[in-house]
Amino acid sequence: MPADVTVILPIYNTEKYLEQCLESVCSQTLKHLEIICVDDGSTDRSPQIMDSFAARDSRVTVVHKANGGYGSAVNVGLSRANGDYIAIVEPDDYVDVTMFEKLITCARQHDNPDIVKASYWRVIDADSPTERIEPAHYLHRVQHVDVRFTLDEDAEFLYHHPSIWTAIYRRPFLGEHDIKMHEIPGAGWADNPWLIETLVQARSIVYLDECLYFYREFAAGSSSNVRDPSIIYDRWFDMDDILKRLGVSAPRILEGHYNRGCAYIDMLVKDFDENDPNIRQAIDRMMSLIDGNVVRTSKKIPWYYKEAHFRQADGPHYMLKHPSIALRHIRSRLR
Repeated sequence: MPADVTVILPIYNTEKYLEQCLESVCSQTLKHLEIICVDDGSTDRSPQIMDSFAARDSRVTVVHKANGGYGSAVNVGLSRANGDYIAIVEPDDYVDVTMFEKLITCARQHDNPDIVKASYWRVIDADSPTERIEPAHYLHRVQHVDVRFTLDEDAEFLYHHPSIWTAIYRRPFLGEHDIKMHEIPGAGWADNPWLIETLVQARSIVYLDECLYFYREFAAGSSSNVRDPSIIYDRWFDMDDILKRLGVSAPRILEGHYNRGCAYIDMLVKDFDENDPNIRQAIDRMMSLIDGNVVRTSKKIPWYYKEAHFRQADGPHYMLKHPSIALRHIRSRLR
């Protein structure tokens, strides 16, 4: 009999957090789990830690492999998974001990939808004196709660962190659509295309409006922050390619996609040199793929992301053309 949920952990050099993570997974109130730890060529004590858990818990399987990146590790786990549903847990995070019982109970109550998703706790400035825990921004903002829906009916998730690890995915659904993680060196934001591949193609999503996952957000300047700008724009292009391949034209989905594009343009401008030829070319290409009319008329896209778009579209005098944005900009500076 297959497990209710296969939990895949792509692990690379996370010895500091791994025991807490694995303990939170192995201590789940849902006992019928399959736990696959994929050691992606770790060079610290991570392999020994996961092997020790496997030695004392028969549900834990460890796969040791050469380093291939986050996506490669997840795909190895997918190839070995037997559970009704698939979950992904990142090894520097941890989960509420009731998480998978609540998600699978929700799945059974709603006739096994393709995806069941919850919210999460943000562990902000993790490992610093200012560490604090706050709920994810989409808590209480998704309109469809505890009912089956599709992304074209409610695309709230597209306006927030991909948070692919707050969900369980029906394994036959992933197989039917041949959904795998993009294999990118390192982590590489592979969660972006996975988010689109899964949510867009899901015939049924159920959302549980409760924080069940603890996601560490490290302080600025830590090793977790993006140093390669190509990761930002390449992943948005990946998502755009997926939407075009699937022929997606639903207004809510495209509006959410353009929101993320504006957000990433804003990031590229603020955190990197937009005059770098590669970045300049990428921003120009992103602008050509974003429907400016949708951005201008959207009531969902935040004003500061609209500002990033208008600045590119209208040049240095963009505020003259968009007085409402100029007013908001001035008010934000006065706070």
